[in-house]
Amino acid sequence: MPIPLRIYITPFADRGSVEPGQWSSETAKKALDVVNTIWSKAKIAFVISDCLMEKPLDMAKSARSNDQRLLGVLASRHDPDNAVHIYLVNSIENLAAGGSSYPNSQPEPASFVQWYGNDHANGRAWAHELGHLLSLDHVEIDYSNEKQAARRVKNLMTIGLSVGSDLTGQQIDAAKGSKLVKRFGG
Repeated sequence: MPIPLRIYITPFADRGSVEPGQWSSETAKKALDVVNTIWSKAKIAFVISDCLMEKPLDMAKSARSNDQRLLGVLASRHDPDNAVHIYLVNSIENLAAGGSSYPNSQPEPASFVQWYGNDHANGRAWAHELGHLLSLDHVEIDYSNEKQAARRVKNLMTIGLSVGSDLTGQQIDAAKGSKLVKRFGG
């Protein structure tokens, strides 16, 4: 079941000075290949319905580290349509997360993903944010329990900047039963 994505490649500016962009339509496609490899375990596929190069977002660097504020500003720039809105932005200093998601935003679900420098890292962060849109919560790790920690550190939904891409059966079932999948025919 393909879920349509409207991609907005959004460079930043600070006081009118445009910063060099890091994402391109080609890097977005390569990262999406990683996303679809991860989500193929759940038989969920994402397709780019449109990929647009945005006018730079003029926002002070200090304001960008609030992920919810940033996503709110990005999402407010576009009218609703029948696709998931994904904002691909440059690396953000002092942002503890790889991005942010509004799974229940009205009218459209939306996420932003920051640049990590290579296709796998970009795609893994993007897949994690899509996991939130598919109703998945973060996986917490109790490092005092070595067995549990060894298993969970490889999970896609692990909190923080990890390299995990595994999904449990329970996560796959939850994603397949999510409002987002149902909305697009699942």
